[in-house]
Amino acid sequence: MKRGEVFAWGMYDLANTIYSALFVTIFYPLYIKQFLGGNEFQIGLVFGLSMLAVGVAVPVVGAWSDLLGKRMPFIAVFTVICCLFTAFVAAVPLSWALIAGFLANFSYHAALTTYNALLPKIATRRERGNVSGIGTAMGYVGTLVSLGIASILLMRNGWETAEGAQSVFVATAVMFFVFSLFTFFGVKEKSLRIRQSVAVHLGESVRAVFKTVTNVSRHRPVLWFLLSMFLVTNAINAVIVFLFLFARQEINLSVKAFFVVYTIQSIGAVVGSIVAGKATDRLGARRVLLWSIWGWVFVIVLLLFVKGLPMFVLAGTLGGAALGAVWTAQRPKLLELVEEQHAGQFFGFLELTNKFSGILGPIVFGALAAFVNYQAALISVLGFFGLGLLFLRGVPK
Repeated sequence: MKRGEVFAWGMYDLANTIYSALFVTIFYPLYIKQFLGGNEFQIGLVFGLSMLAVGVAVPVVGAWSDLLGKRMPFIAVFTVICCLFTAFVAAVPLSWALIAGFLANFSYHAALTTYNALLPKIATRRERGNVSGIGTAMGYVGTLVSLGIASILLMRNGWETAEGAQSVFVATAVMFFVFSLFTFFGVKEKSLRIRQSVAVHLGESVRAVFKTVTNVSRHRPVLWFLLSMFLVTNAINAVIVFLFLFARQEINLSVKAFFVVYTIQSIGAVVGSIVAGKATDRLGARRVLLWSIWGWVFVIVLLLFVKGLPMFVLAGTLGGAALGAVWTAQRPKLLELVEEQHAGQFFGFLELTNKFSGILGPIVFGALAAFVNYQAALISVLGFFGLGLLFLRGVPK
């Protein structure tokens, strides 16, 4: 293990989790609903449709990066686009803010696909669970850093004001870009002489994707794994997007109080990521995933009966640990099932399933929350987790 490269690789987890925490979980849903007059269904559509778009595109992006043997150009371009549209949300009315949110989220997930495919270059097979856990843990350290910086801005601009939220959008974009520079310059990839045109490479990438799709029966364990992750990520994406709005409505939690709760949850996620990384290398990624999903089921049951802050903090802390464990074990499990030279393409298909799952999860949850209640929305989440557990049992150890 090259510690310098592991650190540089993990810094991208730190950087992109800043976007996930401040933009996706807290301020974009709050800003759209409270200050621009939107609702949960529109928020669900933004995240759901952006994940549909990236789900269609990322297998081709992954296959293209496989052909080039380089991941970093794709990571850098999509990161810059995400940062630009994240900041843009602060300056526009509702319709444009919805479009900007769509484009920011699309670019975030497109970059994440090729970032995940860097893992085989950073760690040996025996180290991947541990290194993946380090990256995930660094991501939640990024959450803590982002909450600290956002707190300073909000103390100056107001915790419950549009100006405060707008300042956080700009700060999120800046932090995401700056911390990503460690990865852009710290992870070394061999420079290649590209003898074919972009169009030729793109055409070959599309053909490679169709070849994998048509021969999917040869990858039966991968198919079961992707179906399981499809369902599990449905549930996780819905919880991530609507956690703050749920707490605001059910227990009247303020932005300032949620920062404290989210800090505790993030510490739980750091611990869960590190423990899951070591457990993945010793006990296997499949077992860790099963335990993590059962942990999520328990968390949702707690949220169904939440009556006050203590129970919400407990549910959030356990959910943070389970979330870190899922993201940690997911990457090594996929690498166990596929050939290393096709890792980028299959991480593209993992993103495909994750993002297609992101269509149903947020949209179903948002519709039920807007037109029925949050309890009905949480029950839909339990259904996704239950089906995910069934499919995961078909994946070999």
